[in-house]
Amino acid sequence: MYIAKVKVAQPTCSLAKATENGKVTMELLEYILLSDDEALFLGRISKVDDLSECFKVIEAHESTKFFQILEKTKTNLDFLAVIKDTTGIKAFEDSYCFVKPPIIVENGCKIYTVYAPDVRQLKMAYEKLKNFARWEVLEVRSLEEKVKLTEKQHYVLKTAYEMGYFDKRRRATLVDIANAINLSKSTVHKHLHEGIQKIVEKYFNGFE
Repeated sequence: MYIAKVKVAQPTCSLAKATENGKVTMELLEYILLSDDEALFLGRISKVDDLSECFKVIEAHESTKFFQILEKTKTNLDFLAVIKDTTGIKAFEDSYCFVKPPIIVENGCKIYTVYAPDVRQLKMAYEKLKNFARWEVLEVRSLEEKVKLTEKQHYVLKTAYEMGYFDKRRRATLVDIANAINLSKSTVHKHLHEGIQKIVEKYFNGFE
């Protein structure tokens, strides 16, 4: 398992575009993919003195489908936004990497923290990023400490890996894995999900 920080220039996203002048930094605390093209973001802006220019850019940009302020305090401003630009997130998720929020948005770029089962998955993501943006790897390292998986979780994850479930051209489906080890598809999915969740939770604070 590897963890990486990758900086991606995203001028096609209104949120990144609004930070190009360097006066505003955002944190995208959570996201939900609504489709291949659109995502719902819960975001936070820390600098709240004068955001009129920032909001003008967001509201006028073609990628913005919805933008609403939720709460404003002396130190933070929280908002919801539906943005028609999922290129960065999809590049990682389609390469079987897991994006860990928050996504930092500053100087026209998004900084992603991602977990990858293997270096191959990171390379897949980098190839996809080349198609639409400038990008830079800020940090990458191996997570060497063992995660305490149950015997079943270890067995299912190891089988999935060996059968090519995490390969670039996925060579096995959940059904294939289930048939190979004589378990139901739902049981295989449960062990995969819980095993991956343990790995992510153990290293959730891998980057401070």
